[in-house]
Amino acid sequence: MTSRHGDRDHATWSASATARNWHCTGALALAPSAPPQRESIHAANGTACHQIAERCLIDNKDAIEFLDSTAMTKEHKIEIDEEIVNSAQEYVDYVRVRGATAFLQGGFVNIEQHFDLAALKPPFDAGGTGDAVVYFPEDNLLEVIDLKHGRGYVDADGNPQLRTYALGALLANPGIAAHHVRVTIVQPRVDTAKGRIRSETIHVADLLDWTTDLLAAMWRSKQAADEYATARSNSVLLDEWADKWLTPGKCTFCPVEGCCPKLRKGALDVAAVWFDDRDQPQIGNSALDTSAEALARDLDMIPMLEDWIRARRALAHSQADGGVEIPGYQLVDKIGHRKWIGDDEAEMSASIIDATRLCLGDIQTSKLKTPAQLEKVLGAKRKNLIADLYHRPKTGTNLVSIEKTTRPATKGRAEQFFENPTE
Repeated sequence: MTSRHGDRDHATWSASATARNWHCTGALALAPSAPPQRESIHAANGTACHQIAERCLIDNKDAIEFLDSTAMTKEHKIEIDEEIVNSAQEYVDYVRVRGATAFLQGGFVNIEQHFDLAALKPPFDAGGTGDAVVYFPEDNLLEVIDLKHGRGYVDADGNPQLRTYALGALLANPGIAAHHVRVTIVQPRVDTAKGRIRSETIHVADLLDWTTDLLAAMWRSKQAADEYATARSNSVLLDEWADKWLTPGKCTFCPVEGCCPKLRKGALDVAAVWFDDRDQPQIGNSALDTSAEALARDLDMIPMLEDWIRARRALAHSQADGGVEIPGYQLVDKIGHRKWIGDDEAEMSASIIDATRLCLGDIQTSKLKTPAQLEKVLGAKRKNLIADLYHRPKTGTNLVSIEKTTRPATKGRAEQFFENPTE
C-alpha cells in the first residue's frame, strides 16, 4: 500500500522546516550541500500512519482493517501494528467528528491539501501539505488538523509549522469567509496535561501580522544564502559567515547537521577546553578539576560535543552506505539477537522437542523461550542440539574502524542496488 503522503515533494521553504529556518537563518543556504537524506525507521512509521489515516478518510474505512498489512514508504516496508492503527484511528475519529459538524453548516473537508505561498511573493518557493483542512462557514472558522505519530512532544501554541499551514490553507481556499483559523495537533502517543489533541485558534488579522514576520525571516535567509555563495570558497569568510548566520539549537532534523561549520567550530572549541593537542589529544589538567563550578561548566558543554559527534557519525555512515570510501573504516553487518527460524510457535515447539527430547513445559513459559533461555535449560554440553533451529538476523550496518574489528566488510545499499537493479 502506498499513498501521496510518502511521495510529497518539499518546497525550498517547507512548512515543516519553518521553525528551523527561522531560528537558524543560514540553514537554508547550506541545504543544497547536504548529503542525500536517508529515511529513518521512525519517519517511515510516521509515513505509514499517515497513509493508513488517509485511506480511511478517503475510502470510509477504519484503521483496524489495515492491521498486519504492509505499507511501502520511500525506503522501508512497514508492518502495520496495533500502535500505528490506534494512532491513525484517533486522528481519523477527530477529523470525522469535525467534518460532520462542518458538513451540517455547509462546509467542507479537504484531505492532504497542498498549498503554496507564491501569492505573498516570498524569495523562495514555499509551501506544504495540510493533513486535513476543515471549513465551518457558520463559525467563520477554518481548521487545519495535523497528525503527529512521533513521541516527541509538539506544542500547538505559537508553532511556526502549524501557522504556516494555517496561512497556506487560507490562500488555498480563497472563496471562504474565515475570521479565525484553528490549528490542531493530534498526537496519540504523547499524552500530556493538554491532552493528546491540542489546538491554537488565531484571528486572521493576527495571522497576517505573523505573516509579516515570516516573510522577514525568509528574506533574512535569502540574504544569508546570497552571502554564502561568496563565502563558501574561502575558509576565513566561511567562518565569519557561520558566526553571523548560523544558530544551533533546532538541529535534530536538519539535513546539514553532520557538516555544519558552526557545530564543528563549537565542538572543537569545547574539545579545546579538555585537550592540549587535537592531533594527539592528552587530557589537560582543567578536565580533572572536581570543583562543582568546573563540573557545571563541563556538563553545559558536553551536549554540544555529543551532538556533533553523533551527527558526524551519522553522516559518515550515510556516505559509506551510499558508496563513498571512508579511509580506515568499513561497513559491517549489525547482527541482532538470535531468533527461531520459524514464525509459527507451535511448529517451532514441535521441532525443538524433537531435537532435544524436552517436554513442552521445559521450553515454554507464557510463550516459547528464546534460544538463550533454552540454552540455559540444556546446559553447555547439549546446547548444540538447537544450533540449527535459530539464526542471527541482520538488522542493518555499522561503520567501524578496520583496525578494531574482525568482522568482514559488507556492501552498502548503493552497491547492493547496482548488483540487484530489479529489486
